[in-house]
Amino acid sequence: MRKLQSAALATGTLIVAGIAACAQTPPAASAPAWADPANWKSVQPVATSNIVYATVPLVHNPSAEASQAPGSVRPPMPTSGPAGTMDVHLDVYQVTSAAPTPVILQLHGGGWIIGDRPRSPSSFGPFFAAGASVVAIQYRNAIDAPAPASVQDVRCAMAWVKTNAKKYNFDLDRVVLWGGSAGAHLALMAAYAPTSFNRPGCTDQPKVAAVLDDYGPTDLVDSLTFHGSVDITHQWLGMDLPLPPDPPPAGAPAGRPPTPHWPAPTPAMLARAKEVSPLTYIHPGLPPTFIVNGDHDGGVNPAESAALKKALDEAHVPDGQYIVVGGGHGNFPPPEAQKAMMLSLQFLQAHGIIH
Repeated sequence: MRKLQSAALATGTLIVAGIAACAQTPPAASAPAWADPANWKSVQPVATSNIVYATVPLVHNPSAEASQAPGSVRPPMPTSGPAGTMDVHLDVYQVTSAAPTPVILQLHGGGWIIGDRPRSPSSFGPFFAAGASVVAIQYRNAIDAPAPASVQDVRCAMAWVKTNAKKYNFDLDRVVLWGGSAGAHLALMAAYAPTSFNRPGCTDQPKVAAVLDDYGPTDLVDSLTFHGSVDITHQWLGMDLPLPPDPPPAGAPAGRPPTPHWPAPTPAMLARAKEVSPLTYIHPGLPPTFIVNGDHDGGVNPAESAALKKALDEAHVPDGQYIVVGGGHGNFPPPEAQKAMMLSLQFLQAHGIIH
C-alpha cells in the first residue's frame, strides 16, 4: 500500500485509480481504523457551535440581490457589531486525544450564494475516525458581499484556528482545507493566494498542510461563460446589474421578451475573475492538493480540474486526482463517494497528516 501511494503521487490519475481498486479490498489487520468505512461513524466528537470568529461588513451587491435563493440554510443570527455588519460563525468538532490533532477546515458549497455549515457532523465521520478534528466555517455569501469577501473570511477563520489551537488541541502543522464546489474554490484560494487577500487583524494564519478539492472552480474566466456556472459567477463577482426577471411562462400573451442573459464579460470583469482564480497563483511550494471531480459535471467545467492538475504538475506541487467516470457535480453514487473519501484519506496519510 505504501509503495502504491508513493507511485500515485508521482504519476497521477492512472495510479490513483489503482489505489481506488486497493481501497475496495478488506483492510489488513494492521490498517488504521479509518481504512475501514465501518468505523466512520464510531467516533463522537465534542461539539461547540456558533462561535463568532469575526465581525465583517455587509457590502451591497446588486448582481446578487435579485437572487431567489436563500442565503443560508440556517435561521439568521443577531450580530454583535454595529449596523451594516454581520458576525460570521464556525462550529468546532473536537476529537478526544492526548496529543494535538490534525484539523480539517470545512467549507460548504452553494455557488458562493447559498448554503451554510452542515447542521450535523455526520459527513465528517471519516476524518474523526482518522483522529482529526473539524472546523466548519460560515462565510459571507454573494448576497452579503461580492468577491473577494468570502476568501477574506476564510483567511480570518484560519487566523482564529491558530489563535485557539491550544484551547481546542489543534496541531498547527497539520491544518487541511477541504471544500466542495464553491467551498473547494475557497479552500484553494485560501491556500494559494497572496497575503493581499487578508483582512486587517487576520494576518497570522497557520501554514496549510494540504487541500482537498472536491469539484471546485479553478478558472473563473472560464466559469463566466460555462453554462452551469455563468449565473453564480456573475453574481459573486458583483460587477453587473442584476438580470431582469424571467419572461412570462409559455402560453402568455404574444410579445414575450427573450430570456435574459448576462452581458459579455468586460475587460475589468475578466481581470477580476482572474484575480480570484486559484489557477492564477500556482507556483512551487504550494500545499499538496487532491482533486475529486466528475467527468460529466454540468455545474463546473471538468476542464477546470484538469487545468489545475496540469498546472500543479508543471509546478512540481504534490497532487493527485480521482475522476468519477460518468459523475456529475457531486452527489456521486455511494460507492464512488466512499472511494473518493478513501483516496482523500490515503493522500493525507501519504503526506504525514493522518496516521
